[in-house]
Amino acid sequence: MSMGSSHPPSTKSTSLYCPSDGALALQRDKSVTKSVTLAQQIEDFVTGTTGWFSYEEIDRELCLVQAGDKANRRQILKRLRDAGVLEAHPRDNKLLRYVKVAVRLIDFKAAGMKAPLAVRYPFGIERHFRTYPGNVLAIAGAADSGKTAFLLNFIRLNMHDFSIFYQCSEMGGPELASRLVKFEGLALEDWNFTPEERSRDFADVIRPDCINVIDYLELCGDFYMVAEYLKAIHDRLSSGIAVVALQKKRGAELGRGGDFGMEKPRLYLSMDAGKLTIQKAKNWADSQTNPNGLVCQFKIVNGCTFIVTQDWHKAQDDGR
Repeated sequence: MSMGSSHPPSTKSTSLYCPSDGALALQRDKSVTKSVTLAQQIEDFVTGTTGWFSYEEIDRELCLVQAGDKANRRQILKRLRDAGVLEAHPRDNKLLRYVKVAVRLIDFKAAGMKAPLAVRYPFGIERHFRTYPGNVLAIAGAADSGKTAFLLNFIRLNMHDFSIFYQCSEMGGPELASRLVKFEGLALEDWNFTPEERSRDFADVIRPDCINVIDYLELCGDFYMVAEYLKAIHDRLSSGIAVVALQKKRGAELGRGGDFGMEKPRLYLSMDAGKLTIQKAKNWADSQTNPNGLVCQFKIVNGCTFIVTQDWHKAQDDGR
């Protein structure tokens, strides 16, 4: 006669209450993965910064709102500071800066055997200035002073010896064609360069090993930024060069941005109606003759042809 259930009392397995070893490992791996992912996100953020940034910027960019995430962020940033990847601001302890240590080696031994580029300029500027790979050259001109005519003549003189890309911020195809047909002895099909419409972020389209002509670098307020724009262009160059036009007030010696615009160019020209001045030339063609301050006077015929009325001379020789 049965006194109850014939089945023995069940014993609950502890696996129903405690994670198995595999589950513990999975939880641990998820935690590590999350930590690694956050560390990578933070490293990606800081390496993409320029200048100083704050903890709040990181939290906002990466959506870090939980106390645990912010604690991990503090530890990750501390490791980066200890490793020399980040630098703390000397006065504001909430600001950090990414320390960029990448450099481009200068092979001066190989470079010492290379001659300057055989670049030709309107007004025979190559008689006074040597052009080397990686040079940035600037021409600051007042409105209607002949900046574009200078650049198109520069292209004409070099288009059969170099690959030239012309970045134009003002003219479309019909207007450019109307300028090019004015050059005597050249049909439109004879021109050998690549014109492109562009009005900003010129550094993004620099061809490192070609001649890049920029007509022109527009500056709207914050004129001091011209130094940063020219540096960005310079940093993209390899064996090529960049010739950059800048705007200038009539009568002013320098273009917008003033002295800031002279920091990176190896040649800086200033153009007014009928007058071209070498404001800065670092690579003298003749080591005994300083070209800085030389002036050339000219007139423009048909909007494209320069006629020199007084060749290169020092400004004081004008008697003014």
